[in-house]
Amino acid sequence: MKRITKPVLLGIALSACAGPSAGGQPAPPADESLQRFHAYEVPAEQLEQEAPVTGPGWIQVSGTGSVQVEPDHASVTFAVETRGGTAGAASEANADVMDAVLRAIRDAGFDGLELATHGYSLRPEYSNVQNQRVREVVGYVALNNVRATVSDVNAVGRVIDRAIASGANRVAGIHFFASDTGPARAEAMALAVRTARAEAQVIAESLGYRLGEPLEVSGGASRPGPVPYQAEAMAMRAADTPIEAGDQTVTATVSIRFAIGPEGAG
Repeated sequence: MKRITKPVLLGIALSACAGPSAGGQPAPPADESLQRFHAYEVPAEQLEQEAPVTGPGWIQVSGTGSVQVEPDHASVTFAVETRGGTAGAASEANADVMDAVLRAIRDAGFDGLELATHGYSLRPEYSNVQNQRVREVVGYVALNNVRATVSDVNAVGRVIDRAIASGANRVAGIHFFASDTGPARAEAMALAVRTARAEAQVIAESLGYRLGEPLEVSGGASRPGPVPYQAEAMAMRAADTPIEAGDQTVTATVSIRFAIGPEGAG
């Protein structure tokens, strides 16, 4: 391996002369004297000992780490759909049923319960008479959604039962999620870094070098979204059936560029 000769470095030290000045006169006080520069030579061998020894280049690797997180919250979205001969009748019927659903869920006393309505719509229904040039409005459909979030994932079945029994006629979705994924993200990131470093170590040693310091690092960990409950259909009847939550996966990916160190022994 070729060694590059380092140039001699001239160091500069700043000091105040305390001896007599030119002409034999005493030097003025330190704060008024001329400050003189002294040059000294540093041997090239000393520079080579102090400078870090590196190899011929760098290695760039990627690492991935995944950690499973058990959900501790669940959300269930219900739809209340009502019909009426007029827009007012459909809307009023929907409001009555929605009030009953919300009251039934609140009265059940579920842990960490949060309720929110969303996605209200009111649309006309038309007749399906064939060859009719102008379709006739035969009624109106009102649709409203409510999302119930609980901190007990095992209570999802009971939440569904209460909502259906009080008038909800559709289950629009079930999702499970972890309220705090911070520790899992940190663990996944550390795992990704260890994986990347191990790969770089193998590459460096296979080339006959030691692994150097990291030069550049980039990456991050994902924030997983809620896990949807996979079901073909939800029966609109009371059946306190356990619904199991699936784990969330937190994934981290890093890209690290390592310097190639000096030649390794052997």
